[in-house]
Parts: sequence; C-alpha cells; structure tokens
Amino acid sequence: MEALLGTVPGAEDFLAAGPPWWFGFHAVPGLAETVLSGQEARYIEWFLTSGTRGRGVRADIHNAFVDAYTGNDALRCAFSYYRALPTSTQQINDAAAAGRLTTPTLAIGAHPVGDALERQLHAIAEDLTGHVIPDCGHIIPLDRPRELLSHMLPFLAAGRPA
Repeated sequence: MEALLGTVPGAEDFLAAGPPWWFGFHAVPGLAETVLSGQEARYIEWFLTSGTRGRGVRADIHNAFVDAYTGNDALRCAFSYYRALPTSTQQINDAAAAGRLTTPTLAIGAHPVGDALERQLHAIAEDLTGHVIPDCGHIIPLDRPRELLSHMLPFLAAGRPA
C-alpha cells in the first residue's frame, strides 16, 4: 500500500527525479536522530499533514505518534527501515527473479505513489487487484480509512480458492 517494491520494474516514472528526500535523510546512520532530537513533534506534524494532503489528524493520533517516536532510540528504530533498504531491495529482487506470486495480491495507491506499486506487481503477480484512492495522501489509513476499507474488505472476503 502506497509503497514501492524495491527496484522491481514498473515505478521508473515515479522515481525519475529520485526517491523522496526523506529516504536519504533517514538512511544516514545517526543523522536524522541528531537533527530531530527535541523536534520530533514538529517533524511528525509535517509528515502527518503532508501525508493527509493538508488535512492533518486528530490530536490524539498526533500525540500517539509523538509518544512513539520521541527520543534517539525511538528515532533510530523508526529510521532502521530506511537503513535496511539495500538489503530489503536485494531480497525483493531475488524473490521476484525466483518466480511469480501465486497468492491473491492487492495493491492500493494514493498520492504521491499512485499506481506505481500495481505496475511493479503486474509483472510478478498472477492474481492482482489494484486501486488508486483519489484525493488521498500517502498515509492512507489515516487520510481515507473508509475508502481503504471499501477496497480491502471485498478483496479479503472474495473467498478465492487456496
């Protein structure tokens, strides 16, 4: 959902200008923690506002994120995902080269990724369903939860044979 599948072909147009800036910022060990220490609430507010196309989130949700990501250890753990991307990308590429996905697969996009994940999965998934939720920011579950469920629930209830 609203992500890319490593460097599997299909997302070239999305990546034409390079990945989003925060991928590099978060990937440098110790940099983001040093810069953001004491400013976690402001940084999280920026992401929550940007990721919901300016709509933001309720104060309790904002506060839960701030509580979860305040302090050097919490930030380091949060950014470890970005620091593991080279390994994750290699694992994804190896898996994609080894064979096609035969399980039902759902790709959901919004803004800014759009249908890039669906295009990546098209080449490797046998049973693919894709949707792009209009006027929805990057953090789909917070921005458009009802629309997300309107795609997920029918997919999960489809009762495809094993």
